[in-house]
Amino acid sequence: MRQAKGDRPRVLPIPDGVYSELLGYLLDHGKRGALFRTAHLGRRIRSVDVCECVRAAVARSALDSTVTARTLRHTFATHLMDRGVDLAVIASLMGHRSPQETGVYLHALPRRAHAAVRTLKLGDQR
Repeated sequence: MRQAKGDRPRVLPIPDGVYSELLGYLLDHGKRGALFRTAHLGRRIRSVDVCECVRAAVARSALDSTVTARTLRHTFATHLMDRGVDLAVIASLMGHRSPQETGVYLHALPRRAHAAVRTLKLGDQR
């Protein structure tokens, strides 16, 4: 495991289907070291390489040119929040030190606060 931003260890769960495919690939190819490498240099892929891949994919598609790798990261966190995943879990997945750092994504879900208040029933008060 490599260290993440701020030299904090980071472990991300892998969905069962993806894990099975990766395991099969590794068993077939006897791969050691970094799983993702650049095609022409054969070195470990870096964040700047991922950004370039996303930039190239956006250029080839009909997506808005403002879509970046960071947009995908933000979307991941927002979808988790939208599905009701606990903020502390999202913070851990995002590599944040605390759920407060993750709070920056809350602005994307303004209706969520209204929905939470609507769950309260005034008639249930005693």
